This record gives sequence, structure tokens and C-alpha cells, in this order.
Amino acid sequence: MSIRSVVRSAVGAALLVNAVPHGVSGVQGRPFPSPFADPPGVGLSSPRVNVAWSAANAIVGTLLLRRGIRSRGETVGAAVGGVAMAITISYHFGDVLAGGSGLRGFSMRRAAGGGSGPPRALVKATEPLANALAGRRWFPLWAVLHHRGRKSGTAYATPVAMVPTVDPALVMIGLPWGRNTNWARNVVAAGSAELTWSGATHSVSSPHIVEPAEAADLAKPLFRSIVKRMPAAIVLRRSPGSVA
Repeated sequence: MSIRSVVRSAVGAALLVNAVPHGVSGVQGRPFPSPFADPPGVGLSSPRVNVAWSAANAIVGTLLLRRGIRSRGETVGAAVGGVAMAITISYHFGDVLAGGSGLRGFSMRRAAGGGSGPPRALVKATEPLANALAGRRWFPLWAVLHHRGRKSGTAYATPVAMVPTVDPALVMIGLPWGRNTNWARNVVAAGSAELTWSGATHSVSSPHIVEPAEAADLAKPLFRSIVKRMPAAIVLRRSPGSVA
């Protein structure tokens, strides 16, 4: 099992789940939000567009899973990808169809300088799954970062998504909610933290926030297009005894 195979399973399952609401709305002849609407993901697209978008998701998802799921990590990856996508689109489309702007509204507030984390409803929905899987030896995509509040001193254990790096001495974590993410600010202020990852605990230090271009240079090829889309990432250095 490799990180690549786990990611492949997670993305394939997520795409299959995303195909469902678009396909159902399309075959029922109902307009539904799609990436091709105005604004993207919020405006309504025609049933035909939604059927096409559903088919594209289903085809790519099937291709990614065509080799089957052959390990425990791949099984968990597929489950996480599917459940995470289901929770995300449930939050997003529920808010949009109720007259809101879903995740797009949050992204706009973040770009305007408001907010330092994901929507609370999304966090509460995904937290049990993240806590159950993060740091496990057979699920290397998620880790648990142990840190303290920069003002309160309170100890926290935060599930984080790891980005594999070309330098094994470096640890990188994407910051999809921006450089003002609270836990990242705590770690930078402290200068060090503990990371439970793949069943082992690592001491990490020298944290610094990097821009998307630098993050892409540090990431392994498979993950470069992902981190380029994030507003920032945090990079830390493992202690010598922790380097794989």
C-alpha cells in the first residue's frame, strides 16, 4: 500500500458520490447547482449540464477505482473520500438551496480577511471521522498535531491532512482555510509541536508558512496541483530521530 493508492481510492469514491446529486437532478429534469453555473457551484445549471457533469464524475471515479481496493488503507481511503464528499456537498447544497452561498460564501469571506477556519457545521460533521482515523499506521493521509493555544496555553490535538514532500526531513500540511488558521498560528508562535503520524510520534520544529508556489516545489509530484490551489501551507522540520 502506498499514499498514492490511498489517495486514488479516496478521490475515486468522492467523485462517485459527487455524481449522485447531479445525476439525480438531471434525470428528474430539475435545474441544480454545478461548477458551470454563474456563480459557480451556486447558480443553477440545466438538467442536461448536470447529467453531463454527473457522467464525467462517474467515469473518472470508476477509472480511478478500476484496479479494485486491495488493502486496509485503500478501503479506509475510499470510505473517507466518499463520506467526506457526502458531508461536504450536503452542507454546501443544503445551504445553497436554502438561499445561501455554501462553501463559496465562506471562501469569499476568507478572501476578504474574515474567518480563520472552516464552517463550524462542517467541522462538527467531519470531526468524529477525522479523530478516528488520524495518526493511524494504516492511514498515512491524516495525522494528529499536538499543540498549545498561543494565549490560553490549552493543549489541543488537531487532525490534519499531510502533504508528502520530496525531502523526508520536512513535514508539510496544507492550509485550505488560509494562513490565519488558528492551529497554524499556535504552532508558529510556539516554534515546535508533536505530530502523531502513521502510528508514531514525531517532534517537529521550525514551523513557517509558505505560499502555494513554494509548497508545490516541496510537495511530491502527485500532490503539487492540490497545494497550488490552497492559499498557503505550513512546513515543519522533523527531529533527526524522526526522519524515515
